[in-house]
Amino acid sequence: MNEDLFIREFGRALTFLHRSRSKFMGERLRDYGFSGAMYMILLHIDRHPGTNQDKIASHMYINKCNVARHTKKLESLGFLRRETDQADRRQNNLYLTDTGKALAPEIRGYLAQWGREITAGLEEGEKSTLLKLLLKMTGQA
Repeated sequence: MNEDLFIREFGRALTFLHRSRSKFMGERLRDYGFSGAMYMILLHIDRHPGTNQDKIASHMYINKCNVARHTKKLESLGFLRRETDQADRRQNNLYLTDTGKALAPEIRGYLAQWGREITAGLEEGEKSTLLKLLLKMTGQA
C-alpha cells in the first residue's frame, strides 16, 4: 500500500471509530442529558476527585471553553459539585455527587460493550497487537 493511501485510509478508520463511539455513547446517555465529551469528563473526575477544569482540558486535549460548558451542565444535572480550592481561591475542585458516582460504572459498562462490539471480529492475538500498536503511536508503550 502506498503511503498516501495508507494515510487517507488510516484517517478514515480513526474518524469512523471516533464517530461510532460518540454515536453509541450519545444514544445510551441521551436520557441523562449528556452530550459530547460529558461522559469522559465524568469518568475523569471519578478517577481524579478534586481535579479542576484546567487539568481536565490539558489531560483530555479538550478546549477549556468546552470543559467549562460540560462541567457546568454536569453540575446542573446533579452529577458533580464544585469546591473552592483553599490554596487558590480562583480555582474550583470538582467532585462527583453520589448520583455521578453511581453513573460512572454504567458508563464504563457501555464503553466496554462498544469495545466488545467493534472488536468482535478480531482474534485475541489481533486485539493484543492492535492495542500495543495504538499505545506505541500515542507514546504510552
